[in-house]
Amino acid sequence: MPLALQQIGQLALEFLLDIVRFPVWWYAGGLKLVALWCWRSYEATRWSVSLGKFMRHFFAPMYGDYTFSGRAVSLLMRTVLVVWKTIRLAITALWYAVLLVAWVVLLPWSLIMIFI
Repeated sequence: MPLALQQIGQLALEFLLDIVRFPVWWYAGGLKLVALWCWRSYEATRWSVSLGKFMRHFFAPMYGDYTFSGRAVSLLMRTVLVVWKTIRLAITALWYAVLLVAWVVLLPWSLIMIFI
């Protein structure tokens, strides 16, 4: 058997094995990579928002203003910021959850669209 035919046979076999291995990688290795990326990105957002650190200083007056009006403005402003930061974290978590679900659904959906 000539070398060219042998290599074409190996190439065809490797192609068929790749077709079989791809869905396994998609749901095993690929899903793990995407999940880790989503988790690290969410952790980075959580770190940048730093809601826990913000809450530790919630009742401390802003700019060292200990008057009643200074404390009232500080409390109001920080309440607005806590609500905003909580909404931002919730939207971020929802976004990464949607990305994970899209990763899981994308392969079957694309195969259905190709073959139907």
